Amino acid sequence: MKFNRRIVLLIILILATIGVFLPIKVNYSFEATALVYSTREWNLKRGQDDSYISELQDNETNVMSNLMSYKFERGDVAEVNICKNHVSGDYITTKDTVAVIHSYFIDNEIIRLKNLKQIEEAALDVTITGEKQTLIEQGRQQLEFAGQQLDLAQKSYERQQKLYNDSIISLSEFEIYENQFNLAKINVEITDKALLSLETGAKSEEIDYIKKKIESYEREIETLEKMKDQYYIQSPVDGIISFNKILDGIMTVSDTSRYILKIPVKIFNIQYLDRISSIKFSIPGSVEKTDASFVGIDENINLNLTTNQQLIIAKALINHGIKGIYPGMAVSCQVYCDRITILDFLRRGIHLKF
Repeated sequence: MKFNRRIVLLIILILATIGVFLPIKVNYSFEATALVYSTREWNLKRGQDDSYISELQDNETNVMSNLMSYKFERGDVAEVNICKNHVSGDYITTKDTVAVIHSYFIDNEIIRLKNLKQIEEAALDVTITGEKQTLIEQGRQQLEFAGQQLDLAQKSYERQQKLYNDSIISLSEFEIYENQFNLAKINVEITDKALLSLETGAKSEEIDYIKKKIESYEREIETLEKMKDQYYIQSPVDGIISFNKILDGIMTVSDTSRYILKIPVKIFNIQYLDRISSIKFSIPGSVEKTDASFVGIDENINLNLTTNQQLIIAKALINHGIKGIYPGMAVSCQVYCDRITILDFLRRGIHLKF
């Protein structure tokens, strides 16, 4: 019995129709070209107004941290000096200094404040060794004079005491000389203490003022030195260094301990992302499939201008120890979702085309 082509096609159509309605289940999956990102990337880049910006991007959580802006005064000449021993592709640790920002304004300001400090220190020396020495000399002369006055008062007191004992003068007259003698002794004590205070370093208001100015300059210099220390730039993460990777970028350090896949997903397939059973990808030049773990999705919707389709980005974490994979690489990715019947599979395929 011969079958013509029409009968054969009819039989195939019947069998296909029956197969569609059979309770056979298959994995629903879709393909995409995904991009590889390091889990964390630290960037040093140029900002507005000739400033520099340091930032750490976590591609797994989309969190931006370690933000630091290096802004400079108007008229300042600032430059970034890359450490010469680092080249693109080198492995960098958090202890390595990768660049130094040089600010002429800060250097000149430190020099200016140090000069002012030296001037005040010289003025303090002159005040202490000059004016203080003059005051000490005056104090010694006053003490010598007070001693002479005491000798005279004592001699007068002793003579008057004899006259009083011989009843030549009255008690009231004797008490006058006795009081003068006691006052002379008190004056000597006061003068001696004043001289001792000068010799042991009593500070005048002017000396205190100069010292406060010196301390103020020291604090300003210390603040600028700390600011200058921050211009010795170190990466907050260990990883591979590269240069001019991003717009206005100077350098990037990529954490290569883990990688993230960013997978573009058509808007219709978003509803199936919570049913993902596995994600597999292969790197260019290899047919071997490698597993990745679904992490989540970005909330922003993207528009593919070429196909005029709306897309959302799904993220998957790549397991450790994968060789031949680098940040920025495009890989072929297959996302496996739930198991469905052949009929449902065809329905989803029709939705995707329209």
